[in-house]
Amino acid sequence: MLIKLDKKYNKDEEYIVKIKYTAKPNEVKKGSSWAIRSNKGLYFIDADTDNPQIWTQGETQSNSAWFPTIDSPNQNMTQEIFLTVNQKFKTLSNGKIISSLPNDDGTRTDHWKQDKPHAPYLTMIAVGKFEIIKDYWRDLPVFVYVEKGDEEKAEALFKKTGKMIEFYSRKLDYDFPWDKYSQIVVRDFVSGAMENTGAVIFGDYVLGFNNEDQRIDFECIVAHELSHHWFGDLVTCESWANLPLNESFATYFEYLWLEHEYGRYAADIHLEQDYSSYSFERFFKDVNLIRFYNKHRDNMFDGHSYQKGGLILHMLRYTVGDEAFWDALELYLKDNEYQAVEIHHLRLAFEEVTGQDLNWFFNQWFLNKGIPEFKITYGYNTSKKTATITIEQIQNLKKFPLYRIPAFVDIYIDNKVIRKEILIDEQKKHFEFKLEKEPLFMNFDPNNSLLCKKSENYTQEEFIEILDKAPLYKDKNQAFENLTNYTSERLNQVYLNLLNHEYWKFRYIAISKMQINKTDALFDKYFAKLKNISEKDENYRLRNLAVNKLEVLK
Repeated sequence: MLIKLDKKYNKDEEYIVKIKYTAKPNEVKKGSSWAIRSNKGLYFIDADTDNPQIWTQGETQSNSAWFPTIDSPNQNMTQEIFLTVNQKFKTLSNGKIISSLPNDDGTRTDHWKQDKPHAPYLTMIAVGKFEIIKDYWRDLPVFVYVEKGDEEKAEALFKKTGKMIEFYSRKLDYDFPWDKYSQIVVRDFVSGAMENTGAVIFGDYVLGFNNEDQRIDFECIVAHELSHHWFGDLVTCESWANLPLNESFATYFEYLWLEHEYGRYAADIHLEQDYSSYSFERFFKDVNLIRFYNKHRDNMFDGHSYQKGGLILHMLRYTVGDEAFWDALELYLKDNEYQAVEIHHLRLAFEEVTGQDLNWFFNQWFLNKGIPEFKITYGYNTSKKTATITIEQIQNLKKFPLYRIPAFVDIYIDNKVIRKEILIDEQKKHFEFKLEKEPLFMNFDPNNSLLCKKSENYTQEEFIEILDKAPLYKDKNQAFENLTNYTSERLNQVYLNLLNHEYWKFRYIAISKMQINKTDALFDKYFAKLKNISEKDENYRLRNLAVNKLEVLK
């Protein structure tokens, strides 16, 4: 479309253009990606029934299918929308509802206004027969729109939204910046969910949970879309090449919510699932995180922008430290609020807070592809009383960079842990530590923060000690996997100890893997512990497993 103006205007001069138009979304040339299955922008669902719905999906550049706009993420706009509907329908859009007035023909016109700027793709409308579940965070409306009959499940899924808003607002030291927070569940949605400013749309699949674990999985989607209201809506990527500035944060903020609400073990399992998703994608696609030369913008919606980006932010948090991480995010948001940004805006915020040159980190992680692959060899020289670690980067250096990795190694001696700081900046690096006694084991990356693939020369005995003493999920899970076909009295003692562990999944795996019979010295203690779990444990899976095990052991 070309618009001929009546005269020349300078860049600071304001003028108004009025356009009369008719939207024809069904005539849009079809396109889709795995994340967004259609690009029509405006959708009429079950229009010839008594229960129709209308909703929109603007990302990436589909809102121009139903209203005139410069459809690009680097544009900012305020908006007013008037929706005229049958009285029996509810409406929703961004911002505040200014008025809701009946018309002489039996219809009603709702006036929605958002006076804070956002990108065009975040504009939305929805119309249908919805029930409204009302809640508030501080004085901010936090409403859920859902079809009649789905209220109970919706209340269960969205019940912690206010708590999430408080958590993110406090951690970022930046209060939720929009006029309201509404969430609406619709039929036949063409994506998983969409972070429209103050009015998030979810597909009705999110109400399909059958137990608490599934509910928490869907709760992560709630956390994901909410966090976009800082990362994506308030501060928006200036191009789809910089999409990880939206999606990496939303993905990692799922982890941060789980860590806060359910503990680090649950969060680390979620992070492992992110790693698995990204690793699977690497089999057929290994590209830069920030991609200025992608064939189509929809190609940016992948395991790199989401899962790999989240894993990189986790690593950045542990590289600079928790305090600097949150201070840098606060600065990034406040310096760039209501603006479009690229990756270097994030780097500059972290450099200002830390006082460090972080080009090395951003260049190898955000602006390059692949991950380091480590071959790690542990040893102990008895005559020299020296523990040794040799770390070799074995990734294809013709395709991927040689990484600079600051890291830690924990050395376990009896009941003491010695932490050593190391820097890997060569293809093969050798480290020696003076020790009077051979360690039980050494643990590279004890914070489980590095995005890497590694092979280590642990013995079965060392894996037993890792299972017993390493505190985090990833290390214990690695030990569980490597001890699957191994049994010993010492291992059974470790399994017995794990039956008292705070995290239920460790207790569950320990019960599943322990191989014992009535002649073993630990049998009576194990039997008594199983009986106690079968009768008193809060987790129904553990109770059921303990009952089944007891039947086998009788």
